[in-house]
Amino acid sequence: MTETIGQIIGFVAMAVIVFSYQQKSHKNILTFQMVSGLLFTLHFLLIGAYTGCVSNLIGALRSLIYANRGKNKFTDFSLWPVIFSVVFTVSGIMTWDNIFSVFPIIAMVASSVVLWIDSPKINRAFSIPTSACWLIYNIPTRSFAGIATEIFVLSSIVVGMI
Repeated sequence: MTETIGQIIGFVAMAVIVFSYQQKSHKNILTFQMVSGLLFTLHFLLIGAYTGCVSNLIGALRSLIYANRGKNKFTDFSLWPVIFSVVFTVSGIMTWDNIFSVFPIIAMVASSVVLWIDSPKINRAFSIPTSACWLIYNIPTRSFAGIATEIFVLSSIVVGMI
């Protein structure tokens, strides 16, 4: 029952993330990604995929900070991409399950740099490799919502770019 609830929550997270790529502003993209990240945190926790769980939790915090750039010195700190890259790497090592655990780490480190750039066009284009990494991770973890999400995200990115 726990896994079924986790999959359902994952499909709700999928709807939110797909919608995020249709947003025109950088802040709206990050806000929707934060909400999706929190839902995916719960999803991965319930299906027992802890690298995905922790990566999404940290990713939600990252989205919150990035979405509020320009409001204060804390969120404007230029080393946030480096800090988040280190945190994602360390958390990935700490939650390591198997070789597939490397893919969320790669995805989140890359997206920490890409999402810092205030350009929806660049965010969408460079989200393709990060989405591919998540797809590779989702298959062995049996995250059906995650698999569907990455297929939809890749499609949505293409539509958003057009």
